[in-house]
Amino acid sequence: MAIVKLKKATLFGTNTQQAAIIDGLQKLGCMHLINLQENPVQEPQLVSKEARETLKYLTSSPTQRKQEKSRFQFDREQLIRDVLEIKQRKERLVAVRDDLKKAITDLEPWGEFRLPDASEIGGWQFWFFQVPRHRMTEVPDQLNWSVVHEDPRYAYVVVLANDEPELPWQPLDLDRRPLSELRRELQRIEHELEELDWKRVTLTRWKTLLKKDLDAADDQAAQHTAAQCALSDPQVFALQGWVPTDVCEDVKRFAEKHDLAITLEAATPEDQPPTLLKNPERIAGAEGCVTFYITPNYHAWDPTFIVYFSFSLFFAMIMADAGYGLLMAGVLALSWKNLSQSASALRFRNLLVGIVFATIVYGVLVGSYFGVEPREGFLADKLRVRIGGEPMMNNQTAMMGIAVAIGVIHLSLANGISAWNSRRSFRCLGHLGWAFLIQGGFLMGAGKLGEIPQLLEVGTMLAIGGGVAVLLFSSDRTLLSWNPLWHLRRLFDGIMQAANLSKAFGDCLSYLRLFALGLASAQLAVTFNDLAQQASQTKGFGVLLALLILVVGHGINLLLGLMGGVVHGLRLNCIEFFNWSLTSEGYTFQPFNKKAET
Repeated sequence: MAIVKLKKATLFGTNTQQAAIIDGLQKLGCMHLINLQENPVQEPQLVSKEARETLKYLTSSPTQRKQEKSRFQFDREQLIRDVLEIKQRKERLVAVRDDLKKAITDLEPWGEFRLPDASEIGGWQFWFFQVPRHRMTEVPDQLNWSVVHEDPRYAYVVVLANDEPELPWQPLDLDRRPLSELRRELQRIEHELEELDWKRVTLTRWKTLLKKDLDAADDQAAQHTAAQCALSDPQVFALQGWVPTDVCEDVKRFAEKHDLAITLEAATPEDQPPTLLKNPERIAGAEGCVTFYITPNYHAWDPTFIVYFSFSLFFAMIMADAGYGLLMAGVLALSWKNLSQSASALRFRNLLVGIVFATIVYGVLVGSYFGVEPREGFLADKLRVRIGGEPMMNNQTAMMGIAVAIGVIHLSLANGISAWNSRRSFRCLGHLGWAFLIQGGFLMGAGKLGEIPQLLEVGTMLAIGGGVAVLLFSSDRTLLSWNPLWHLRRLFDGIMQAANLSKAFGDCLSYLRLFALGLASAQLAVTFNDLAQQASQTKGFGVLLALLILVVGHGINLLLGLMGGVVHGLRLNCIEFFNWSLTSEGYTFQPFNKKAET
């Protein structure tokens, strides 16, 4: 549950060993290489862009053939040509098919006809207009026109004239081919597209062999890059990289086996090693929620554990319905096997388990099941939380206070972590000052609104103490100086922190979105239930209409809840929380390893 500690390993050997050592290190697969040259390395392109495009196109095929294991009859270049020809031909045909569908849709109201050449009708032309039915009186009688079709909204008018008629509507640009001909052409193209799909499926049997070739080429390119990173002279070479401390013994054994000299150095504060996160599998799925926004600096901290629980809580508060949580649990159960086929899928599944569990628990506490409140006396009613004698979701003032309190706790935790990370300097007191200032401001507001003088007094003391700590200890300048001007500069640094007061206030209020979005989700669910109940009282198809409203309405509400839960749950962690706790960005640990199977 932390950033993996790394050591800087440097290997020394003779130039005759270099190729074998690089290949061995790649098989070992635990070192992030450091470029010892002054110039940046250039990775060679040993595989064409077309080859990678071919593999991607074959992999994305919905239907896959059984993979060939023998290289007999496998011609990589011919495969690339065939696949790309299929892809390009299909793209062209899809564009033509879409144009044909539009032309057919435009022509269908006009029926089957073939336009004559202008010379056959003395230079006259046919003009086609889609006229709103209530404006048919605006079509002049002196024109040669006829209505060939009508629907509830429009009349389809054909005008015979030498020049474009002066009408308030633009004439339609229809395809000159007859409707039957367009339909035959569309059928032919769809048949050809189907044939191309089957050809693509047939060629998918070579996907594994093509991937092996591309992986081998990537491995070779990585070896060229590693050779450029090495420092060498006519007789010896040196290769350097970061390795996790728990595999240092493996690197030592590798060096002994190949008669190499090796040094291992711990990372110093001046070093900038890459960041390698390692968390228990149950919470490791939240690493993606962290790294998609920022990769923590090696000397910072890993927020994965906190993000896992806070993101699950925020998502649950935004969804605010146990029924939706149970529906999500059903979908997760159906996808359980599919989400266990790779390490990344397993991590994502564990993240979903936390989110679904939190959603169900929070939905039970607020007492909402697809927008329906449980009846009094039932178990579900006894499980929901009441504030001031009424269900917590109905007490909007209390829910707003809870949402802001969660924000205060979240941001205080962020500043507390920043204080711990800078515990070897007086700067930690500045971070603690912000935590006390945020807490004091909240208690002052709660005490004043609730008319609780004790809270107001405690909040005032915390705010004053936190403000003094921010003013005196928010500078990175050392406190151990006899120069008065130096201390004036430190004081000025603290005064400049006053600009962050509005930021702290805005960040705390930003957590109100948890209440607002949860309330909106609950109200939408209730609204759809009311509409369905009213529809069910209608004679005839009332019950079917009510079911349709329930399915579509709750489907839309669930989709909005999912989007809001993900977007705003991530936002509160990655923007509000990280801005107070992660001040520097790092880069990802990329091991020098083999892609191709040995």
